[in-house]
Amino acid sequence: MGLPFPIDLYDTLGAEICRVGERMWRQGFCAGSDGNISARLDADLILITPSGVSKGEMRSDGMCVLRLSDAALVHGQSPSSERAVHLAVYKARHDVEAVIHSHAPKSTAWACTGDPLPDALHPEAELLLGRIPLVPYVTPGTGLLARAVAAALTPNTAAMLLANHGTVTLGDSLESALARLEMLEAYCRLVIELSRIGRMRRLSEAEMVDLLALKRDVWGLADDRTP
Repeated sequence: MGLPFPIDLYDTLGAEICRVGERMWRQGFCAGSDGNISARLDADLILITPSGVSKGEMRSDGMCVLRLSDAALVHGQSPSSERAVHLAVYKARHDVEAVIHSHAPKSTAWACTGDPLPDALHPEAELLLGRIPLVPYVTPGTGLLARAVAAALTPNTAAMLLANHGTVTLGDSLESALARLEMLEAYCRLVIELSRIGRMRRLSEAEMVDLLALKRDVWGLADDRTP
């Protein structure tokens, strides 16, 4: 019996996931076998990284395929333990084509404070990420975590912090999900440095109105805070 998906697309997406995983590993966003990456194959199938493998040493033919409709494994072995989180995101957001979960150190450090990230600090972060929800702590690898992530999602969520755990970033491609992870990590580094300085200047309400209008009118991006 043939595979229930085009093998050329499986190979192409698998190779791209490996490239993204290696970039994450080289930047220190995942230690050991930390983190997981997925991408849509079609309306009802996703490709996801296997469990227990370093993101710097993955093979494109080792990717697992899951069915969205019933979470069944249709190809591969030992899919990521956080697969329920990925499935929940794809079910809630039909526009999402890729999901990355990481333990990037600065972002995870901030997530361990239990405090929401301050916003209105950095224009590029506002444009690329928007509002960043903080998902309350839930035991990793459980359906409860998947439900908590789904509950925190809005139609415009691009990145999330998982309290005492890590990050989730979404995108219309693997590249955009990775770019959002890189921006999230840089933004958390900025916030931590500002916390050390002991003060920060946040953009005024009028400045944020202008910035969000630019985001909508020039970049064509929606934001939960835009009327």
